[in-house]
Amino acid sequence: MRIKLDDAHHMAMQSRLHSSINYPAEYRYEELLRKYPDFLQRFPQHIIASYLGITKETLSRIRNQSLKK
Repeated sequence: MRIKLDDAHHMAMQSRLHSSINYPAEYRYEELLRKYPDFLQRFPQHIIASYLGITKETLSRIRNQSLKK
């Protein structure tokens, strides 16, 4: 069981790394919303920004832009 968890963790880390290199912050935020919509209510903004690899100011700007759409 431990090996399966390690494999899943490794795959998730690789996916996050790939996303942070290849996709803009807006796309990563939208993917987070799609995959884990409850995270935005459960975690503070600075934690979400860190997870996405952006500043909390950038996250705030992206959130405001998505609300206007």
